[in-house]
Amino acid sequence: MATAFTTWVALRTALLDAIANHVAGSPCVAEYYKGSRRVRYTNYDELIALYEKTFVLENIENAGDPSSMVSYSRHRRF
Repeated sequence: MATAFTTWVALRTALLDAIANHVAGSPCVAEYYKGSRRVRYTNYDELIALYEKTFVLENIENAGDPSSMVSYSRHRRF
């Protein structure tokens, strides 16, 4: 059964919990979804790769967000 998440930070928190559970001896299999996106891992290597990929996916999702854009250009003088 897939678990829904609302933000990439929430997914990272869930993945960190899954890493801790795996270290404690729990199976390393789960599936998460956000809208139409589904992410799944079946082993520890995929879990770590997914954790790292969430940073990239968050940057892609926020690419057009003006609050996350940085401009190093000068203001135009007329």
